Amino acid sequence: MGTDAGPRGAAAGTPGPPLEAGTGQEPVPAAPQPDPAATPAPAETSAPDATPASPKARNWALAAVARGFALFIGGFTLASVVGSLRHAQADFTIWWVAVPVVGRLAGEVVLAVLAAALLGYAVVPRMRPWRRWPTLALVLAFAAVTAWNGAEFYRVWRDGLVEPGVPVPLSFVVCAVLAFVAWAALRPPAQPRRRLLAAAVLVVTASACVLAFPVAQVFFFGNSDYRRAADAVVVFGAQVHGDGHLSTSLRDRMTTAVDLYRDGLVDHLVVSGGVGDSGFNEAMVMRDVAIEEGVPAERIVVDSAGVNTDATVRNTMPFFGGEGWTTVLAVSQFYHLPRIKLAYQRAGWDVLTVPAGTSSPIPQTPTFVAREIPAFWLYYLRAVVR
Repeated sequence: MGTDAGPRGAAAGTPGPPLEAGTGQEPVPAAPQPDPAATPAPAETSAPDATPASPKARNWALAAVARGFALFIGGFTLASVVGSLRHAQADFTIWWVAVPVVGRLAGEVVLAVLAAALLGYAVVPRMRPWRRWPTLALVLAFAAVTAWNGAEFYRVWRDGLVEPGVPVPLSFVVCAVLAFVAWAALRPPAQPRRRLLAAAVLVVTASACVLAFPVAQVFFFGNSDYRRAADAVVVFGAQVHGDGHLSTSLRDRMTTAVDLYRDGLVDHLVVSGGVGDSGFNEAMVMRDVAIEEGVPAERIVVDSAGVNTDATVRNTMPFFGGEGWTTVLAVSQFYHLPRIKLAYQRAGWDVLTVPAGTSSPIPQTPTFVAREIPAFWLYYLRAVVR
């Protein structure tokens, strides 16, 4: 052995390891262990995308879409509640939900709370438990209410009180949207670097709802036939050609109204129209057609100043009260009926709508449907605010 007192490289004065018993030799030194303090820790990557996002975090885009739905439904519900409170004779929330059991005032209060919860989620999606769980409870409760409305739709259909053009009620679509909003509310909102993009998705979704909602009303409500026994039917005027012949739209409206009279469902026809570009008074031409089809002249009420939807509603309302009529039908093309319903709602009367039959396709129908999008919102907002 040399004179080293310990392993090679040990400092002087440091006791070396004992000799291995029976050999007189030093034991083989163990492999040096790295010093945790001296070993540099692996560098943390600063790239935000290096760490995979959790499954919930990856749903930020869907959550933004849900917030867009929440913004639209919340805003529409709040406006409807305001309109219903301003006009005691009209229920504007019926366009998307019918609250059962509770009275009207209690229903409006609950709907206002729902609207506030939806708007709060749309604007401030990061919710503490005290706000998240009540919001979820409200949204899921109204999803259940709309499901119940859908079931009622089938009961009314079974009882023969409506003949729908679309066999699935709009209530089921709203129910699915509310369930989607509840699911998304459990997900975290977009990370800060994606908030601007999430806001864009929200705005686009809400804007799409503004365009789609009137179209949905046209195809779901407009195509539903609510004909039943009534005191009268109001027929809205349309174009009369230069040779005195009825346009396809007006002919179909008159055919439907005359059929209602022949079937014994109505006692009177109210024909309404103005003087068109052809120089003919639409209402007088409609009256002549009804008489030719066998409706007695004394059963026909003529409004010769019904130059537009508003004028027809305004001019026909006095007949309802003056004649003691309680149930009135309204006939026009399917795309026109939601606006007619809104106009009569605003005037304080709940008419039952009947879509005119279709004798031949009308090429301009897509244009007429598109025109109803701004017209629906104009009539809706005017009814709510005024």
